[in-house]
Amino acid sequence: MNNPFKTVKDSALWRTPSAAAAMFNKDPYLRIAIIKKVYREKISTELKYLVEIQDRNDSIEVNARMLRRFGGAFNYEDIVYHGYKFDDKPDPVRAFDAKAGDAVLVAFLNGEAREAVILGGLIHPARKSTVDITKGPQYVSEFNGVETTINENGEYKIIFKAVPTNIKKLDDKPSKTLPKPTYDTKVGGSFFQFDKTGSIEFNDKDQGGIQNVRIDKPGGTITVNSGKIKLVMTKKSEKVELKCKLLDIVSDDKIDGKTKEFKLEASTSVKVNSPKVAIGKEGIELLDQISQMIDALAKVIPISPVGPCSAIGASPQWAGVVSVQSKIKEITGSL
Repeated sequence: MNNPFKTVKDSALWRTPSAAAAMFNKDPYLRIAIIKKVYREKISTELKYLVEIQDRNDSIEVNARMLRRFGGAFNYEDIVYHGYKFDDKPDPVRAFDAKAGDAVLVAFLNGEAREAVILGGLIHPARKSTVDITKGPQYVSEFNGVETTINENGEYKIIFKAVPTNIKKLDDKPSKTLPKPTYDTKVGGSFFQFDKTGSIEFNDKDQGGIQNVRIDKPGGTITVNSGKIKLVMTKKSEKVELKCKLLDIVSDDKIDGKTKEFKLEASTSVKVNSPKVAIGKEGIELLDQISQMIDALAKVIPISPVGPCSAIGASPQWAGVVSVQSKIKEITGSL
């Protein structure tokens, strides 16, 4: 029987190999982990993550910092990873494919668990890769419903899918394999793209008709489409073509136009509503010339078989002509 009054040896002087190993052991391993929660340190304001790592058959929680591509005061990168809902009880399942947190790789600086660092992400067990490796080097990423791709031809494309409609499933407590994301096609689909010809396109991918802006580099054109409306600008010929059903132009102050030839064709009518109208060229204005013609006609003296008559302007009915002339003068402008 052990003597309860036996002298206890000072552990600073009397060490056992097992006790010393527990105190000074360093952990050199990299481990797969799942993000559980993100929080911000009050003093440093740095983002930190509670992660669950797999250590053989054990699940261990540690607080980890995130490795960044940029670490400057002005050049930086912050990312908020996704966690999942949990409580103080053990998770109902251990499989990572049922846990919505990001799958990451974690290392311990100096072998200390209190200095855990997230080195990067790993493919989540609930996601299946669809990249066709036979096509060579490619790039695909998606964040909050925004997909970025660079294909085998170097074509760069950003697609707005919108936040998945079933994203709330990620907030549920782990129970079974997570579903694939689903998207609202009425909202998503818009894209921005550089294609292999060097052309650039913005497109809303609307199902009710095309709406896009395309800069065609080899063709030397800029095309704007909105349903049946089409605007084409051609660089080489300096030509602009516009096709639409209704065209409304509002300029608060002034519209200037200059060309060699001008042709206007209207199948029904043409209306010009203005306090002043001028038609002609410098020194010769059409409405002014009509007014002068009326003045000249007033002085004309008809010759009858019996001799000269009074001037036309002396006729009692000439007052009606003068009334019309005054209205023409009222709207006569200058060039």
